[in-house]
Amino acid sequence: MLIDLDTSPSLTRASRRASRFWTPRCDTVTTLKDAVTSDVVLLRGPARVGKTSLLRQFATALVDDPEIGVQLIDAAQITPDRFERVSVAFQEGPAQHVLLVDNLTDKDGVTSEQILDLLRADGDLRVVAATRHVTRLESPLVTLEFDVHVLPPADLLMSRTELGLVFELNGVEISDAALDVVMTRTHGWPALAQLVSSRLRLEGLSLRSRDEAEAVAEYASRSLTGDMEQHLTTPITDDLRLLAVAPFINVELAEAIGIDSTTATTQQLLSELQDAGFVWPSSTRLVLAEPVRAQWLREIEARRPAEVEQARVRLLEHLVATGEPLRAAQLAADAGQWSTLASVLRSSGPEVWARDAESFRTLISALRSHGGSDPIVVDTLLTLDPETVTSSETPVAVISALSKLPEAKAAAHGRIEALLLRVSLLRAAGRFALATESAALLVDALRRRQDLGADIVTEGWYQVGMTHFAMGKLRDASLAIGQVERTAPPAQRARARGVLAVIALLEGDVRAAESRIETARADGWFDTPWGETLRLASAWLSLERGDALGARTILESVPATASARELWPYAAATQALALLLSGAAPDALGMLRSWGVRARSTPPSHFQSTQMLTARAKVLIALRQARKALALFEGPFGLSSATAPAIALSQLYAGRAHEAYVMSVKWGIHQESSPRASLESLVVSIVADIRLNGSAAQRSTVQRAEAISIRNDLWTPWSAVAPEDRAMVLSALSSGAREKVLTRDSFFASSVSVPHLTKREQVVLAQLTPEATIVDIARILVVSPNTVKTQLQSLYRKLGVSDRASAIRAAHAWGLIESENEG
Repeated sequence: MLIDLDTSPSLTRASRRASRFWTPRCDTVTTLKDAVTSDVVLLRGPARVGKTSLLRQFATALVDDPEIGVQLIDAAQITPDRFERVSVAFQEGPAQHVLLVDNLTDKDGVTSEQILDLLRADGDLRVVAATRHVTRLESPLVTLEFDVHVLPPADLLMSRTELGLVFELNGVEISDAALDVVMTRTHGWPALAQLVSSRLRLEGLSLRSRDEAEAVAEYASRSLTGDMEQHLTTPITDDLRLLAVAPFINVELAEAIGIDSTTATTQQLLSELQDAGFVWPSSTRLVLAEPVRAQWLREIEARRPAEVEQARVRLLEHLVATGEPLRAAQLAADAGQWSTLASVLRSSGPEVWARDAESFRTLISALRSHGGSDPIVVDTLLTLDPETVTSSETPVAVISALSKLPEAKAAAHGRIEALLLRVSLLRAAGRFALATESAALLVDALRRRQDLGADIVTEGWYQVGMTHFAMGKLRDASLAIGQVERTAPPAQRARARGVLAVIALLEGDVRAAESRIETARADGWFDTPWGETLRLASAWLSLERGDALGARTILESVPATASARELWPYAAATQALALLLSGAAPDALGMLRSWGVRARSTPPSHFQSTQMLTARAKVLIALRQARKALALFEGPFGLSSATAPAIALSQLYAGRAHEAYVMSVKWGIHQESSPRASLESLVVSIVADIRLNGSAAQRSTVQRAEAISIRNDLWTPWSAVAPEDRAMVLSALSSGAREKVLTRDSFFASSVSVPHLTKREQVVLAQLTPEATIVDIARILVVSPNTVKTQLQSLYRKLGVSDRASAIRAAHAWGLIESENEG
């Protein structure tokens, strides 16, 4: 029931409480009813957002309940003696009390302190207060004493249904398309909705098209903004309209974008904006009312576009510097400044991801859709977006981006950021010789210039290190990436540690890799996009520890972003080995094919291709196709420290034990190879020696191999020993080494011999496709259909399948036929 009616607000707008044109706010009133279980409910927003209407509708919703006493007051108008009458009226009325307070300011009339005193005196009192200021009711000390609920800004705005009801009450016909436009342009503000519908009602117009909706919404926005501007004593200048560039305002932000009020300080200006109801208040900042902001932004962009762009750049730099890169990125996306968004994500991506991972993915998606081929956009997407990295369109985008960068020598003397992008994009384009030349210029610039920021220096050394890595210069790569590890922020440091761990594993230093991985786990970036190199290294480490299934599980969850993109060959090699050691040898060739197709979006270097090649050779050897493995190394992939162990292994199991022994001894003992390459060669030499000389194999070679294994905790190379040689090799080892080797399975442990097909069956298999019929195959081979049927039955039996599709899949898995996409 309504108590003490004569204390209701006496403002002009009070007469509108019964207007048939004012929109019923059923959803918000229901929300208020739920929230009023708290001691205090705050409706906080700027002028013209409908706070008074909500309070009146809420009072009307409660007036018929005899168990609740309701009083509505205007805090700016009520006198102390009348406020005292409110307390008395509550005591004489129903047991439950609800006080609705409009225009609470803590400056005039009733203050927060008086309301708090009333709450302390009346345990059954609930207060709903509407304000456009930050009041004492939000003080942390008050929230310790009373339950304070702030209604979020979105709940003060109208829903689409409520907006449609405005037009219905005003007798205005409107289409769904026009209603959508009005909803977008009015931002859900009741005042704007009333202006639009009233104009149409008075002129007897309907609203059918989008253009009509745009025009009438523009009229309403100008009218509301102009009305609110009249409340300001400060002249409305273009300097003031620059506030529309920022979605929220405080003194630092206003000064950052260059607001220079001619009549007062920035602080006084913002205070006046708040008093006049221009801003949406919060405890930390003020948000410019959206209808006013949208109108001001349109006006200032039309008159002074260059200053708007400069203000945006200053604002974004300020936000990033003050720890709000997510807001900066969102602003850049809203303004369509894609190169700026890419720059923010490239430099502050980890902070954005840590704040809101879903928003980070949304921003990346927007950048991919609209960013074009700007160099920094393409490089950022290659670094952070899995779709871009695997897209068939990526090579074209990379070439286009490179064409927009200055030449390396010109960039080295001025635009170091452009040189850094050039090195990264040249690698992505597969132009490794040019990338090496540009990296040399980048090294010189990093050492010579003292004015470079820490982030540029860190990223520069990372690009230099990855260029060395791509070229197989592992020692130089370790030195450059090591500098990154020492100076980079946590996310980039995690990425660098993962690369260093992969290099250590590639060389065979398992202990060093494990140390880096375990150190990095504590940084909190292991499971982020910047931890992909670490997860890849962790999978490889699991394999070295004998957990092949664990390695497969990790690798299947590593997406294809650039943190791991340049390590794809090592991921492929690791996954192939994991499949061999976990009982899935026939699947390894298909897996390597998928990696090969993926790598075409960012071509690998010769050194990276060698890693893929040696992995494929090991799979073929495990599938008892050693001669086919040996043929892989013809052409550009000749004898080198990277290929020698795999070539020797291929010779060993192709029946050329003597050649394998000579090559493995040469590269295992007499060449400056890494521990892994040396051990792999020595294992081959031991097996070859046993095959040639039986138990008389030289003990010194075995001791040398054992020493390398123990020193580096490296035991995986011993898995290359076939089951038929395993017993003799184990007998040659010491007891400690024997125990370690016994815990590792053989590559061959789960594999079976490749099905042996006759030449005629191979010919039929080559013609076998999902579309080809038996008659088609018979016509091509000039044989009878019955002959083809007989050959197919034999094929199915040897491959262990019962239909054509399964036969094709099995033949691909065994490497009996090549994929159409495989070059």
